[in-house]
Amino acid sequence: MAAKSIPVLDPERITTVIFDLDDTLRESEPRANEMVALFLRSQGLELDWPRRRAAQLWEHQYWANSPELLADEARLGDDTPAFWSHYSRLHLLALGLGEAQAESLGPKLRSYMQANYRPRNLLRPHTLETLAQLRASGLTLGVLTNRSRTVYHEMHTLGLDLFMDAFLTAGQLGAYKPEKQAFLNMLEFIGRRPEEVLYVGDNYYADVLGPHAAGIPAVLVNTKGLYEPSAEYALIDYLNELVPLLQRQPAR
Repeated sequence: MAAKSIPVLDPERITTVIFDLDDTLRESEPRANEMVALFLRSQGLELDWPRRRAAQLWEHQYWANSPELLADEARLGDDTPAFWSHYSRLHLLALGLGEAQAESLGPKLRSYMQANYRPRNLLRPHTLETLAQLRASGLTLGVLTNRSRTVYHEMHTLGLDLFMDAFLTAGQLGAYKPEKQAFLNMLEFIGRRPEEVLYVGDNYYADVLGPHAAGIPAVLVNTKGLYEPSAEYALIDYLNELVPLLQRQPAR
């Protein structure tokens, strides 16, 4: 089997940085998984970090337009009570609970989230200053998110539209991350070659595998401490680490 080709991040060639939106530029407070942990604590269950990490990695894979997600939406509908009841059960299984326990607690978890989960929409740390520095260095900036509808209102509310040359959704492009076509359509829209673009996101399955399929290098924002260093991507904890990463070497 041929070795997988990994696009190389060359700051000298990068003209454009495209960002994922959710958990990359913005985040919810509290996080949904924190609310799940509170619910389980109310049921006398305290889960360790390895089990919570495994569940969050499962979430990343599931929500990256996985075959499982597509099958569940086709069978149960998109954003229906039946879908979320099923998802609650799957989430509990991913946390390592047994089948009977997940079946029993799933409806209670869904009711708990419906009654109590009221997240605030916040910018991630260092977001605006990082975007300002990147623009000042001459880079073109944009967003590609897996949402189906326009995100203009949210971008405006958060002040992100002031820094972006394009904010694209998978729904507008006709393909969803991690599909290669989503990134090829993005490249066509912004008029760039793959080696000129850097994609920045927090989900390995959507934001690394997807751009790599189209020849685009990727940076992974380790928002929740889920990922380990890898040759496949540059790993950063905060967005301001992008600035030195993309710094061009002075001419000799």
